[in-house]
Amino acid sequence: MNVALMKTKSPANKLRILFMNSIQMFGGGEIWMLAAMENLRAKGHQTGLICRPGIKLAEKSAEKNFTTFTIPMRGDFDPVTVWHFYRTIRKFRADVLLANMDKEFRLAGLATRFLSGVVLVPRRGVDYPLKSHLIYRISYRHWADGVIANSLATKKSLLKNAPWLPPEKIRLIYNGIEPQRFRKKSDSLRRRFKISQDEFVFGFAGQLDERKGLHTLLPAFTRLHQTGKEVKLLLAGEGVMQQTIETFIREHKLGEAVHLLGFYENIPEFMANIDALVLPSLWEGFGIVLIEAMAAGKPVIGTRTSNIPEVVPDGKVGWLVPPQDERRLTRAMEKMVAVPETAARMGREGRRWVAEKFTAERMTSQLEDYFYTLTDRKKGKQNRP
Repeated sequence: MNVALMKTKSPANKLRILFMNSIQMFGGGEIWMLAAMENLRAKGHQTGLICRPGIKLAEKSAEKNFTTFTIPMRGDFDPVTVWHFYRTIRKFRADVLLANMDKEFRLAGLATRFLSGVVLVPRRGVDYPLKSHLIYRISYRHWADGVIANSLATKKSLLKNAPWLPPEKIRLIYNGIEPQRFRKKSDSLRRRFKISQDEFVFGFAGQLDERKGLHTLLPAFTRLHQTGKEVKLLLAGEGVMQQTIETFIREHKLGEAVHLLGFYENIPEFMANIDALVLPSLWEGFGIVLIEAMAAGKPVIGTRTSNIPEVVPDGKVGWLVPPQDERRLTRAMEKMVAVPETAARMGREGRRWVAEKFTAERMTSQLEDYFYTLTDRKKGKQNRP
């Protein structure tokens, strides 16, 4: 990581920030969390993690030498789990707790009833509305010192069924990446699968499940391939649809055109080997692969759902199509292949767009500023007579 990017003015007192995540799978939210921890650490803050034992996130956190606490997380109000949270928060001497999901938010909310001066912030990374149940009203109004939304779509969705939640309590902070990591050139995957430079390579990276729109992408690509266009498709990821995808490839005789890579850790290398990214999701948390592709100078095709229209200005850095619309997805992919000059222009524009809106430097500075605001506010309340 380029520490030189992190040169914003900060108060002398550094924070102890404990991230919390109860999810067992490893996806975009977990990648975001590790990056945020690393970037905040680069600015001098102490960062740590609470997660479940035996999961990939715990392994990755330990590899990066973060203080990592593993707790078996049972029910949201399980007294034993709450006790473990309380002990861990005290041991870490946390100033700020950032919760990834409502489960750990509620566990930490109960634990901090017995602690003073700890700021609790749930981060909403997907555009699900809050339920109007009493526990949501109590936790979000009284336990949360602030709320982070990763997009305007997420913020609007949060408030949809929660007129009791003050909009000013929510801070919009977009995900960010380090664009320079995606400037590298590579043809390793093209060489591995004997793909010539004349062939147009579409890429997909993410969980292999239905919400990612793979049941639309595969038929759309097949249509395009059957027209005789020199196209390939690289699929990076793992998930429940893997066997279905393998069957589809076999039945449609796409073995030379579609390649399953499995979990592919070197995403900059993956992006360097494709010509365009396709993410035809039914809904998204954020779709961080979209900004990763744009940072690599690649045009993108997404869907008009969740926050994707905020991330992908239609016609500027790529194209947007309706979810589950195979015909329009095929047409968008066909346009990418047919007009390479347009694809190249969109790639250049996407790189500028990411540098303006979605950098790690911008995100980290906003997180830091928000945490300082909340901790100062908390101290002010406690110092009042």
